[in-house]
Amino acid sequence: MSDAPKLSLCIPCYAMGGQGAAFLKHSLDIVAQQTLRDFEVIVADQSDDDAVAQVCDGISDLNIRHIWTRELPRQGSANTNAAIEVAQGEIVKILFQDDFLNGPDALARIAQAFDTPETKWCLTGCDHSRDGHTLIRPFRPRYHDRIQFGKNTVSSPSVLSVRRDVAPRFDENLIWLMDVDYYYQCQTRLGPPTVIEEPLVINRLHAGQVSAGVSRGLVRSELRYVWDKYRATMTWRDWWHYVGRMRKTWM
Repeated sequence: MSDAPKLSLCIPCYAMGGQGAAFLKHSLDIVAQQTLRDFEVIVADQSDDDAVAQVCDGISDLNIRHIWTRELPRQGSANTNAAIEVAQGEIVKILFQDDFLNGPDALARIAQAFDTPETKWCLTGCDHSRDGHTLIRPFRPRYHDRIQFGKNTVSSPSVLSVRRDVAPRFDENLIWLMDVDYYYQCQTRLGPPTVIEEPLVINRLHAGQVSAGVSRGLVRSELRYVWDKYRATMTWRDWWHYVGRMRKTWM
């Protein structure tokens, strides 16, 4: 094994209404079973207590680096960027703390996709779960050219991996659109993704998800921001798509 790991698993964390540490423990127990061993885990922690840090300290068979990010804006974009900044692996794999890998070969399958030099970023399929065990609603990722306006056909960033040396950073002005904006950045800068259709990630469904608390006002604000951000490269078709998305926020 070289000094730098093959893969950096970046997990942005926060208290999540008291559930964050338990979700992370469940996820890391699965990470510890991975057949791929050449990886590090970066836990970027914005919690006000030490519950997440204690989970990291209690797992001795993983290369975990816990970093405090309390001083950053309390949102996923900044926290995920902090984890990417300290990652040392050839591949950056994002995994939100309430999500988890599906099976012991998930990281190996993802790393294998990057054995092809043409692969700059990779998306995998996912399933969903409400209880951490029963799998429902299988989802296969598909990119489309107007994804930046919020019609998410990819899923959460937990299905995403990218080469560290070309990895964009999440736009820290965004909350609701942080994921789709990132996919648009990757497509624009790196070309089409490699897609693994098998569900290598499980997205957990629960009341504390950020998406559950997004207001229509925030949606409108972020749609305007994204339009202004990419205005110079947008077409009339993009404009009508943007207008259609805005209209839905007033219904």
